[in-house]
Amino acid sequence: GLTNVEYSLIAEETGRNPIAPEVFNCSAPDTGNIEVLFLFGTAEQKKRWLEPLLDGSMRSCFAMTEPDVASSDATNVRCSIEQQGDEVVINGRKWWTSGAGESRVEFIMLMGRSENDEKAGKYQRHTIVIVPSNTPGVKIKRHLTVFGYDDAPHGHFELEFSDVRVPVSNIILGRGRGFEVAQGRLGPGRIHHC
Repeated sequence: GLTNVEYSLIAEETGRNPIAPEVFNCSAPDTGNIEVLFLFGTAEQKKRWLEPLLDGSMRSCFAMTEPDVASSDATNVRCSIEQQGDEVVINGRKWWTSGAGESRVEFIMLMGRSENDEKAGKYQRHTIVIVPSNTPGVKIKRHLTVFGYDDAPHGHFELEFSDVRVPVSNIILGRGRGFEVAQGRLGPGRIHHC
């Protein structure tokens, strides 16, 4: 693989053409999710989700921002991730979820609050989990616009998660490690897409 510095030279060139990210399979938010799975995914997660992303046979999205809190400070994220036996149950709303309406999106990488004990450190209360798009309880609420444009179907969406159940094995890196994972994802994303 390439280092971020090496990749930045490619990103500079591909950034000049609006179809280049699709042609070279380096579209947001897939590249960030690819990095997360590569760096932090289990062997099972890599086989199920990373390999199809790399070969371009599926797409993904990333859900972190919420409508009811100042999500620019991710410690405010309130979407709940509650463990019940060998499953986690997710409840909450997300918005500005890029590409969620695209037909090839097969999973959502979601950041939510899993630890409600105030004794848990401020940055150890959140978890990132893989949610298959067709899981019961996942609903696209609406397509959001920017300056009146919706950029369909690749634009931004508001999503609702109502009693969404996924296996505990869909958690990335472990409960309470969401900030660690998010930093591994968001840092390189600045090079790839900004």
